[in-house]
Amino acid sequence: MEILRAYVSVYAEASYWLGFNIESVHSLAPDDPARQVILKHLRNLRTECVRAKLEMTQTLLDEVIPLVEREGTSNALLRDMLVHICADLQRELNLQFFVKIRPDQRRRFENHFSGWRKIIKRFGAVSRDVEEMNKCFALCRYTAAIFHSLQVAELGAIELGDYIGVTDPKKGWGPTERKLRELVKAGHTALPAALSGKFEFLEQMHREIESLTLAWRHKVDHAANRLVLIPNTDFTPDISEHIIGAVRIFMLRLVEGMP
Repeated sequence: MEILRAYVSVYAEASYWLGFNIESVHSLAPDDPARQVILKHLRNLRTECVRAKLEMTQTLLDEVIPLVEREGTSNALLRDMLVHICADLQRELNLQFFVKIRPDQRRRFENHFSGWRKIIKRFGAVSRDVEEMNKCFALCRYTAAIFHSLQVAELGAIELGDYIGVTDPKKGWGPTERKLRELVKAGHTALPAALSGKFEFLEQMHREIESLTLAWRHKVDHAANRLVLIPNTDFTPDISEHIIGAVRIFMLRLVEGMP
C-alpha cells in the first residue's frame, strides 16, 4: 500500500516564514546571512514539494531559487517572488485531499510488525498480510484488516495441520479444526508417536481455535475449507481489534508449541 505522507507542520512553518520574510524584505534589503536563511527555507520547501508532488509550487521554486542566489536581485523583485510562492503553495494545497491517521493508530501504520516479529521470524510468509492488516486498521478499513488477518490464521492452520497429520488434500482451517478435535477427544494415550508429549499443546490449540471461532462467529465462513468473510458484514473497531488479537495469540501459541 503506497501512501503519500504529508506533514501539516511543514506547511505551517513554510507559511509562517514566507509571511515573515515578505514583510521584512519589504522594509529592508536582506544582507547575505539573511539571504542564506531565505535560500535554506526555499530549498527545504522545494524538497517537500518534490516529495509531496506539489509540482506547481516546485516549478516556481525552480525559477526563484537561482534568482535569490544571484547577488543584486532587487528588493521589490525578491518580495514579489516570495508572495508568488506563498500564493501558489496555498492554491496547490487547496487542490489536495489529506487523510489524517489518529495518533493512537499511527503506531500500527508506521510500526506494523510491532508485536508480530516473533511470529514473522517463524512464519515469514505472513509478513505481507501482517503489514497490510495493521495499515488497513490504522486507516479505518476494518473489513480489509480482517481479510488479511484471516490470511494469517489460514497459514497458521495449514502449518498446524501439517504438524498434527491432516491428510485432507484441501488443507486449511476446516480439516485442521476437525483433526485437532479428533486428537483431543481421543486423549493423550491415543496420540501418534510423532505427537508424543504434545497433548497439552494440542488442548491449548483446541481452545485457541474455539476462541477464534467464537470471535468471528456469524462473520466468517469456512467455504471449501478456507476462511472467507460473509458478504455485507460490518466490522466495528472493537470487534476488529478483538479478532486481530485472537489471531495473534493463536499464532504465538504455534510459535511456542511447534518444533
